[in-house]
Amino acid sequence: MAGTIGQGGTPEKRPVVPYLGAVKVAAAVMAIMIVVGIGVLGVTVAKRVGGAGDKEAGAQPAVAVAAAPPTAFGEIALQLPPRARILDMTMDQRRLVLHLQLAGRDKALMVVDLENGRRLGLIRLEPDPLQP
Repeated sequence: MAGTIGQGGTPEKRPVVPYLGAVKVAAAVMAIMIVVGIGVLGVTVAKRVGGAGDKEAGAQPAVAVAAAPPTAFGEIALQLPPRARILDMTMDQRRLVLHLQLAGRDKALMVVDLENGRRLGLIRLEPDPLQP
């Protein structure tokens, strides 16, 4: 059997695929979409790493504030509302925000001053009565 595959004495008949052209076009379009998507992703990452995303939509540049070192205030007792529990907390240089689960299903945010340990306020989070 000399020769290569497909070059025999009897020609092979290929099966007819009815929508082969459409499949080829769809594969080409998807390949182009993948290449464009990777390009857009690369440009977006490069802009964010370079800091170009901060200037969009009129955002003001962040101003560094020199924070004084915190003063010691000793031990204090911070009064939480009755039957409240802390779900989460975040802080910056001067404030601590406690996300609280109040009695029942209500939630609130308690803001505490870190310089003296004093409670600044409690923000109750209530559902919008207009939303179902």
